[in-house]
Amino acid sequence: MTKFTSNYRRGELSIAFAFAFAGACAMAALAIFVPAYASSPSKPPAADTTDAAAAEPIAPPTTTLGRVRASGKLVIGYRPDAAPMSSRDAQGQAAGYAVSVCKEWADALRKDLAAPSLAVEWQTVGTDFADVQEHRVDMICAGDEVTQASRAQVSFSIPIFPGGVSALVRSDASKSLQAALEERPQPYELLWRGTPPPTLAHRTYSALVGTATMQGLLQRMVELRLTANVEPVADYDAGIAALLKGRTDVLFGDRDKLLQAAQRSSSRQDLRVLTRHFTFVALALAVPRNDDDFRLAVDRALSEVYADPKFGALYTAEFGTPDADTVAFFRSVGVP
Repeated sequence: MTKFTSNYRRGELSIAFAFAFAGACAMAALAIFVPAYASSPSKPPAADTTDAAAAEPIAPPTTTLGRVRASGKLVIGYRPDAAPMSSRDAQGQAAGYAVSVCKEWADALRKDLAAPSLAVEWQTVGTDFADVQEHRVDMICAGDEVTQASRAQVSFSIPIFPGGVSALVRSDASKSLQAALEERPQPYELLWRGTPPPTLAHRTYSALVGTATMQGLLQRMVELRLTANVEPVADYDAGIAALLKGRTDVLFGDRDKLLQAAQRSSSRQDLRVLTRHFTFVALALAVPRNDDDFRLAVDRALSEVYADPKFGALYTAEFGTPDADTVAFFRSVGVP
């Protein structure tokens, strides 16, 4: 019994010792940490994770519409030497048919985006598409030709003009000559019949020297075995002068440039641009590739511009009264 009691007491002492030792350790730990905490009472608590997330920098927008909304402005590029589509006027401002279309388009886009204060900044761009590819501008407003090669670099809006090669004649040119030039073959047939109408022979034809139009004219004359003269001209004004003085019978060239040159001529009542397109290429606005939302916004706003009666006046001021084919063209390209 004594032995048992003795052992029990030794165990009791061991337990008491363990508790005493643990208490001493706890007091020591408290002695270490409490002064350290007390010495810096103004230390703020750990930041909330939601505050930390809010403090992280916001990634810049990756889409054109996102950048437009974030910046509150559209940056539109134009080419200063691409008349009549885009040019720089005497005051150094953007001018031209495509620029006028884009100004109306910007007003329509403001309404679509519910952003009436959206600003427009105009910047000159080069002859390539680098500025829109590298997002220095949101779009290029210069009436570029839509080709497979250009579509490999940028996307395009719905057309803003039916381009291609047309012909300018004097208003009093013989009806037979005008009818022969206006002849419209059925789809997939040759531009002219195998044997050209006799009225096309022994004429004088002109085009700007060194242009693709001149090369096409010469090639077509060889293919048709057409006996005729060719008089190259330096520019469209020189070509109109040659027409009016009877030195040439027909001036071939880009349709937009022929129409504008005739419209601005003091003798425009004596000139007529034929309705026929000898070649056809759509002219449109260049926008970034792989950005369907922005392209849709562009096309929607352009369609609203075409549906507005003011567009007819805009076109007429630049190119003269549109013919029936041109009216049908703009009705067909608008997105319903």
